[in-house]
Amino acid sequence: MKKYFLAIAMLISTVVVLGQVKKKTPEKPPSQKEMDAMMKEAQSAMENLDPETKKIMDNMGVKVPSFKNAPKISSQQLSQALEKEELIVPKKDVARIAAIPKKVNDANMKEYIMAIQKNASLVFSAEVKNTGDKVKAFIKANSKNTAEAGNMACALWIAGKPELALYVLGNVCGDEPTNTDNISNYASMLSMQGGQHLAIPILTILNRKFPKNSTLLNNLGQAWFGLGDIAKAEKYLDSALQFFAAHPQANLTKAAIEESRGNITKAKAHLKKSIKHSYTDEKESNLRELGSEIELGDVRIPFKPDPDPLGLSKLQRPDYPMSRDELKILKPEWEKFDQEIDERLDILYNEMKQVSEQLESAIDSRKINVSKPIHLKKALLKLQESHTFYEKNLERLMQKFPILVQDLDKIKTGRKRAVPEAPCELHIQLENDYFRLYNTRQKEFHDEFLAVLKRYINDMVYYSQFTIADKNAFILAVLEFKIDWLKNIKEYAPLLEMETEYMQCAEKEKSQQNPGKLAEFDVVACKYNDTMNLGVIVFYQNCSRMTSKLNLKFIEYTRYDNFERAEGDQFENSTLKISAEQGFDELKADYGPLKLEAKVGAAIELEFDRQGVKDVILSVEAKAGAGINSVDEGLEAGGNIAGKDIVDTTVEVGVEGRISIMSGKGSVDGTGKLAGMRMLEW
Repeated sequence: MKKYFLAIAMLISTVVVLGQVKKKTPEKPPSQKEMDAMMKEAQSAMENLDPETKKIMDNMGVKVPSFKNAPKISSQQLSQALEKEELIVPKKDVARIAAIPKKVNDANMKEYIMAIQKNASLVFSAEVKNTGDKVKAFIKANSKNTAEAGNMACALWIAGKPELALYVLGNVCGDEPTNTDNISNYASMLSMQGGQHLAIPILTILNRKFPKNSTLLNNLGQAWFGLGDIAKAEKYLDSALQFFAAHPQANLTKAAIEESRGNITKAKAHLKKSIKHSYTDEKESNLRELGSEIELGDVRIPFKPDPDPLGLSKLQRPDYPMSRDELKILKPEWEKFDQEIDERLDILYNEMKQVSEQLESAIDSRKINVSKPIHLKKALLKLQESHTFYEKNLERLMQKFPILVQDLDKIKTGRKRAVPEAPCELHIQLENDYFRLYNTRQKEFHDEFLAVLKRYINDMVYYSQFTIADKNAFILAVLEFKIDWLKNIKEYAPLLEMETEYMQCAEKEKSQQNPGKLAEFDVVACKYNDTMNLGVIVFYQNCSRMTSKLNLKFIEYTRYDNFERAEGDQFENSTLKISAEQGFDELKADYGPLKLEAKVGAAIELEFDRQGVKDVILSVEAKAGAGINSVDEGLEAGGNIAGKDIVDTTVEVGVEGRISIMSGKGSVDGTGKLAGMRMLEW
């Protein structure tokens, strides 16, 4: 089995590394002859893969690529592609800036949105329009109001259907253009589809109404950034950061701007703030390119570890006997305890065999879940910390082990024995002294080692929930940790033999001793869960897996675990936050655009890059005005407001909640479905 896991790990790591490579230093494009030679070499490498590697790739559903029929790419095309790749900020798009509509206001907002919709229907495919009309009809029949209808449309955005989401939400906004949350999200979607020039009038109107809203300020900044007006972009992005210093998207775009100026220190600082709020692979790759690596302190850990997920503390070993009388009671208990461990180990080994066979069968049938868990990086950093702790303490204990051996040897060589004719009581006293010294010294070391091992196993089991997506693979790992614990608590045992040659004294009253208890292990169950029921689609997340259930039968929809990109999916750099409508606390707050009573409640925040959902945060938030402002970067899961603990493990939000989309920087070359759309009459 190990060879399979090794191969999987190597393949995944290769994909991750290749996905993170991003050249920013100018390179001379290769000639056509050099390109042909490289393609030929790549094809040869693929054809000469060893059979076992090919089989593993085939079992995982990874096709061996062929370069024989690859389209020809000219040196000029490659040169243009490299030039785009080297861009950090977009060039100023004078034409689109000039095309920003000037006549949009509250009174004609509906007409403006419907005009965009009419033009967008010409840009989008007939399939998007036909499906969008069906979705709109479903939403209208299943929502209580336009707020719920807007949230249902945003579910399509989460699912990687941005064009469909924009089309449907635009129709919802046309029904009620006074819903500021909906038109704010609509403008954000426009901007990320290449329609920054179309979004700016809407965002400007909203920003006048809510001048201190970090979501609107960011979205305006991102729109101007997409048009290449960096000065205006910074004005709004800096304002957004003034009200929300940890804003993930504003910081990410500011990092790009500073990097383009050569201000690497400032770029790294902004990038780290963005990562601290929410992690993505893309951000880590950018930080690595700037010469830094992510450390544990650079990310927020949204989950509190269970100190004893396996219930190891319930598996109590018998006491260490410190006298002859205690030995008579405890030796049989240790023998019984060891026998129970052996029986339990046999059961676990059988379970391991069965799970291993199931896992191998899943690999052979391509049903193993090798998707990347959402919180993988954060959990790996915690596991690395735990492993470092274990290695450090194990090294310390190994340095103490020779001292233990010396001490036990001294106790042995220094033990006193009574002469044969000495009273029985003296024999017993000296034997008890030896036994007490020997087992006390052993117990001290054994307890210290087992405490270190217990913490290590607990950490490994708990954080493995966030690193292993496949159920059988996780069960197998847990079984290995259970076996390791049982073997160690059996191995680290007390001295259980005593000389009995002169022990014919009268029996004393037996003292009560702990006989030990080999209780059942606890079931390791993820306690970090969220559910988003947005009517159209229900999204579920536990520690390592994200799944979704579609409620619409007329949409062809394929969704894999963890929102990894499925065929036909398109994701945009953005942050989406959905909050429960009903809060559990009321307090005065000035976190939004207006001073008002802010309702504090549960919220789920999703961080997207172009590959899908990359981070999920269970948090609290303050509601005020269009969009949703984060209360404070410190108020995260497990945080505290006015002395009140925040629920940090399970969040459930529904279609009646509030959704806010924070747009991120789009393509730096100005591409997008709506980039060419012009609204001249506006």
